[in-house]
Amino acid sequence: MNQDSSPLLETARRYLDINHAPFYMPAHKRGQGIDRELMAIMGENMFRLDLPELPDLEDYIAEAEELAAAAYGSDRAWFLTNGSTCGVQAMLLAVCGAGDKILIGRNCHKAAIAGLVLNGATPIYLPTDYLAEYDLDLGVSPKTLELFLNLHPDAKAVMLVSPNYFGVCGELEKMVAIAHSFDIPLLVDAAHGAHLGFHPDLPKSALQSGADLVVQSTHKVAGSLTQSSMLHLQGDRIATEQVDRALQILRSSSPNLLLMISLDVARRQMAVHGKELLTETLKLAKAARSQLDQIPNLRTFSQIEVATLDDTRLTVITDCLEITGFEADEYLHSQLDVMAEMPTLTQLVFSLSFGNTQTDTERLVNGLQQLSKEKGKRKKEKTITNYQLPITIYQSKLTPREAYFAKSDRLPLNQAIGRISAESLCPYPPGIPLVCIGEEVTLEVVEMLQAIVRSGGIINGASDETLQTILVV
Repeated sequence: MNQDSSPLLETARRYLDINHAPFYMPAHKRGQGIDRELMAIMGENMFRLDLPELPDLEDYIAEAEELAAAAYGSDRAWFLTNGSTCGVQAMLLAVCGAGDKILIGRNCHKAAIAGLVLNGATPIYLPTDYLAEYDLDLGVSPKTLELFLNLHPDAKAVMLVSPNYFGVCGELEKMVAIAHSFDIPLLVDAAHGAHLGFHPDLPKSALQSGADLVVQSTHKVAGSLTQSSMLHLQGDRIATEQVDRALQILRSSSPNLLLMISLDVARRQMAVHGKELLTETLKLAKAARSQLDQIPNLRTFSQIEVATLDDTRLTVITDCLEITGFEADEYLHSQLDVMAEMPTLTQLVFSLSFGNTQTDTERLVNGLQQLSKEKGKRKKEKTITNYQLPITIYQSKLTPREAYFAKSDRLPLNQAIGRISAESLCPYPPGIPLVCIGEEVTLEVVEMLQAIVRSGGIINGASDETLQTILVV
């Protein structure tokens, strides 16, 4: 297929010439009724293209999705305008239901736990490997997957995260082979991997590794607008109709045309110019990493230390500073105008893409040099390990669906130890639950939650935003 073409962008150009009396939704009628101040900031064309599904638009969307499937190497692609959350949940609804088992990495995003509430399946959580030197989650290993499949041969599917928020990719080719040897599909939350497969110096993508269903947040790393993602299917282990049915439940019936146009154009850019763009990104990342490793009190890691790393993701270890990663993040953006993608207790994560410039990385290096100079005193007390460390491994006492609908009590956090959580509590980002709906609240979990909050971190999913109390079964 001609990857230079962009059917939705070409359609948008034609739609800009439309001149008729608009008696369809949305209410602003192509910007005629929009607030003038908003119009001045955003521009007229954005509102002129905020259109419903006009005649023939579905044909252009289908053509754009076919181009995306060809570019990424899948058999079928779906554009998502309500993010990878929708894609993760659609994957779960497509492969299993109430009473079915699914093996799922314990480093899964909270969207997966919500998907389990929807489909009623029983999760068998897979522990992840951990690299203590960098306080780093390495994801599920092939050895762990094989062990758990032998323990649960009746599982309907496997769901893994690759890459994770730190750019660590799993050994997916091996794990696909293991899952397929048990004749079940392997699903991948590749929200951070929409650029993989377009440069030889990056790890293979989940689709190149043979995964059956893959969701990608195109907006995170491949240049589309926020909230736009893609879902890909390949092979015959999962029927297209199963995915379509799931998306009928989860997708908006009023998809945003602007988001779909951005997906179409991002696909074109990656297919036609991806290698060239990512070459420059990798050069920037390599130069920045080299300079950062010269700064006292800070250190990074690369593919030398973590072979499966996406080197466009830059993690700086802050455990030799007198402040936490959360406090370092606050210092960088409030004092030096340098914005990290994610802080943790012991790390700062920076996401580099083809949108970054050398000026950006120079400001990053200068900012971290200043941070080290101002805050570079090793803590005397023991640093609390970060929440990527796999907590005591056990299976849920209740399924997420059972716990969600069970009668719950609200207790002070310290009094909830030993009870079953009725909510998922996630440091955000990355959105990985410290405790999932249906899991036991442990002392370790409580201490880690409190440490993150004290350090300025955000806990998502708590019905009590102060985290003084928690809902438990």
